Amino acid sequence: MGLRYGTGPEIFTGIHFELAAGSFHFLTGASGAGKSSLLSLLYLAQRPTRGSITLFGKEVTTIHRRQLPALRRRIGVVFQDFRLLDHLTTLDNVALPLRVAGVTEEEIRRHVPELLSWVGLKEQMHAKPPTLSGGQKQRVAIARAVISRPDLLLADEPTGNVDDRIATRLLHLFIELNKLGTTILIATHSESLIQRFRMPRLHLEDGAIQVLDAPQTPSRPSLPGSTLNTAGTLGSPEKGDA
Repeated sequence: MGLRYGTGPEIFTGIHFELAAGSFHFLTGASGAGKSSLLSLLYLAQRPTRGSITLFGKEVTTIHRRQLPALRRRIGVVFQDFRLLDHLTTLDNVALPLRVAGVTEEEIRRHVPELLSWVGLKEQMHAKPPTLSGGQKQRVAIARAVISRPDLLLADEPTGNVDDRIATRLLHLFIELNKLGTTILIATHSESLIQRFRMPRLHLEDGAIQVLDAPQTPSRPSLPGSTLNTAGTLGSPEKGDA
């Protein structure tokens, strides 16, 4: 898989990797190595200039655009710039993926406050983003990404605006989501997190990718027949598939 912007040089010179469904990886690399660009390819914000990406059993570089929204609903994303809606409260920002999926208001009112309390935002539940600090916005963005238990979670520096205590708490939230079967890929510069949470790494350097630090944790149950490989492929087969 390759990617270039306009007529510039290729950012990726031929990336290929596979991730088992239900796996948890950190994505590392120097600033400018292409971590955010790789994540944007995986959440279908752009397409590679060569090669292919397969998500949930579908080759997504050639499918019709009308099929993309259904795939994107299976992906949770934590952006570096948060991308919260300023006219919505914290609760309504987090509830947005559930409302898009048709979840009842009764379910939303039961589950969203519980998650917000867990990430330390109980008192900010009815506040709007312009009144929140950067760390609080980060936690709202994370809660929004995980509330619907996506098949794939992509996070771009999700702990960059919070202290070590909150960062550790958020990583445990990701781990619990991972135990439920979500495949997780987190871009980070934090060596302390990498050392504390001994997950395997995808390391970007000079347009190529290496898999580092083989997992030392006990294996977790994963969904049958699912892998991510980018050429690339990710996740589980279509829901309902054998």
